[in-house]
Amino acid sequence: MQDFISFIIQNSDYFSFLSVALFSFIISLPKDLNPLSAVELMFQQIARKVNLDNRSDGYKRLASILSISLIYFPSILIVSQLYNVVFQSIFLEMLLLFVLLSWHDKKITYLQVFDALKRNNLAQAKFKLASLTQRETKPLSLMGINKASIESMVLQLTASWFAVVFWYLLTGIYGAIFYRTVQICAQQWNSKQTQFTSLSSIPSFIYSTMLFPVHLIVSFTFALYDKPLENLPKKFKQSIHWHHFSSGLMLSSFALSMQIELGGVRLYQQQKTTYATLGLGGAPSVDKIEQSLQRLSLSAWFWLICISGYTFLPLLLEFITLNNHS
Repeated sequence: MQDFISFIIQNSDYFSFLSVALFSFIISLPKDLNPLSAVELMFQQIARKVNLDNRSDGYKRLASILSISLIYFPSILIVSQLYNVVFQSIFLEMLLLFVLLSWHDKKITYLQVFDALKRNNLAQAKFKLASLTQRETKPLSLMGINKASIESMVLQLTASWFAVVFWYLLTGIYGAIFYRTVQICAQQWNSKQTQFTSLSSIPSFIYSTMLFPVHLIVSFTFALYDKPLENLPKKFKQSIHWHHFSSGLMLSSFALSMQIELGGVRLYQQQKTTYATLGLGGAPSVDKIEQSLQRLSLSAWFWLICISGYTFLPLLLEFITLNNHS
C-alpha cells in the first residue's frame, strides 16, 4: 500500500490533470466568478478604445498584438509568483487548468436548447442559442436551429476543451493560458463582424493556427465512429470548400459519423453567407443535438483513455514488475 501511495505521489502531475479533466465534465465556475469572464470584459473595453473609425488598419493590428501582450504577460507573471508562495504548487496548477477547461456551462446551455426544442418552444431555443453563436438566430427554422446548435457545439467544445488539453500537454500551463487568451481575444473581436476586420486579423490568424492541429486530431477521433478510410476522400473534398480547411475537415468528419448534413446558409449582421454542405444523410433532427453532445463526451473520454495509455500504462507496468521482483 505504501508503495502504491508513493507511486501516486511520484506521478501526481498525471493524476492531477486527469482529476481536473474529469471534474470539468460535471461542473464549472459560475460566469460571474470565472476569471475568463473578466478577460472577456477587458478585450471588450480595449476594442471600444482602439477600434475607432479614424484609426488606421496598421494601428489596429499593432494594438491587437499589444492587447494580447498586455493581458498575457502580467497574467503569467502573477501565476509564476503564486507558484513561489503556495504550499503545494500542484493545487494551483489544478485550479488554473480547471478554469481553462470551462465547458460544462456551455454543455448546460446546449441541453437547454434541446429541451426547449422538445417542448416546441422555438423562441426560447433561439434565445439560448444566441448566447453561443455569432449568427442571427431569429430567422432560423427548426432545421436551422438543429444545424446551428450542432455546428456551434462541435466548434465551441473543441475550442474550449480539446484544444486546452492539447496545448497544456504540449506546452504546459503557460502555453494553455496563452491559447485561452488568444481564443478569447479572437472571439470577442470576431472576424465575422465587419467592424473587427482589421483589429481581429492577427488574433484570428494566431487562433486558427493554434486550432489547426487540434482540428485534425479531433477529426480523426470522430472518424473512428465511422468508416475512417472509406470516407477520407469525401471529407477532404468537402473541407476544401469550407472557409477554414481544418474546421471543415472536423465538421465533415463529425457529420459523416452522425449521418447528417451541416453547413448551408448563415446570416451574420443581416448579411447572408452560403457555406458548403458537409456530411451526408439529410438535415439533422432534434434528437441529433443530444446525440452530438454524447458523441463529443465520448470523444473526450477517448482522449483521456489514449493519454492514460501513453503516459500512465508503461509506468504502471513498471511499478507492477518492480513489486513482483521484490
